[in-house]
Amino acid sequence: MGGAAILDPDVLVDGLVEDVIDGLREDLHPAFGVRAYRVFTVERSWSGSMIGQGQATDVVRELRPQPRVLVWDGLRYSMEPCGLDEAGEIKLTEVSITYTQAEIDGGGALRPNQEWLIRVSEAHGQAQRDRYYQHTRPPFVDREKDMGWILWLRAVAEAG
Repeated sequence: MGGAAILDPDVLVDGLVEDVIDGLREDLHPAFGVRAYRVFTVERSWSGSMIGQGQATDVVRELRPQPRVLVWDGLRYSMEPCGLDEAGEIKLTEVSITYTQAEIDGGGALRPNQEWLIRVSEAHGQAQRDRYYQHTRPPFVDREKDMGWILWLRAVAEAG
């Protein structure tokens, strides 16, 4: 569970993260069924020289424990020439602070044929489609209220 962040056991919050904060979230949220979604980072590499060219290969990692997914800025359908498309933004909270920023946003060092996506998948059998998002702001560590990273994401069309 968790990422590669270096937590300081002499700092109270850091000492509580893995066993208490993340531990309770990992044990209780699935048992109660209160997290409707599972969240994954997706590093997508294309065989061509740029995004969209050639064959896509994904490296997928699940963010555990399950983050809280909030509809934030009017996630909605918009009419496009090819049909309905999702538009708007969502907010994720309670993303474990055991992750480094690079594990959450790709580190900003992607090649021209790579993209970093966040996939939100359903967790409880309602047959919802996977949805893909990209960051609209840098991730923010909230050590006071949510005890985790906060991510702001905008809907993107899934092309792979």
